[in-house]
Amino acid sequence: MLKFKKIKGNFIHPTAVINWNSLTIGKNNIIGPYVVIGNKAQWKNKKNKGKIIIGNNNVFNEYANIHLPTTLKKKTYIGNENYIMNSTTIDHDCYLENNITLSSNVILGGNVHIMKYANLGIKTIVHQNQVIGSYSMIGMGSLITKNKKIIPGYVYYGKPIKKVRKNKFSLIKNKINVKDLQFENKRFKKILSNI
Repeated sequence: MLKFKKIKGNFIHPTAVINWNSLTIGKNNIIGPYVVIGNKAQWKNKKNKGKIIIGNNNVFNEYANIHLPTTLKKKTYIGNENYIMNSTTIDHDCYLENNITLSSNVILGGNVHIMKYANLGIKTIVHQNQVIGSYSMIGMGSLITKNKKIIPGYVYYGKPIKKVRKNKFSLIKNKINVKDLQFENKRFKKILSNI
């Protein structure tokens, strides 16, 4: 069994590499083997500025990478109760809300905003400056290109991605009614206009 150290109220594997000077973190996060938090933003000639902020009860599995923000947003943010599988990359200035699942080998370009309860399948690639709607499900191997809109409450799949059907499973499981979904769509539009 893997052995974790308890540091600042979190369970951290000894091989994890963490830039503590640029991190604000909550409690009960699990940071697995070879996770890297706080390396330089992958944006040539752009200065790193700001902090990575991580909430509570997140899981980061082996080889996940979370990069520093830039002057663009000055914050790479990960909320609460998110499950980040192995070899996932969260680039500079990304914003993850709560209860999100990123499956193995997901790549988020810079400045991607993922709304709550979204689920991204294995090897999903997301173009920078995108918004992924709440309660959406992205099928494995999908490619979310620059001009695609991933609105809340739907299943998407493909290269490039296409809307397949309503995500009834997630909507029913989370007791989301028509009004709730309308509210999430308003939030989506507002976030999109500010991205």
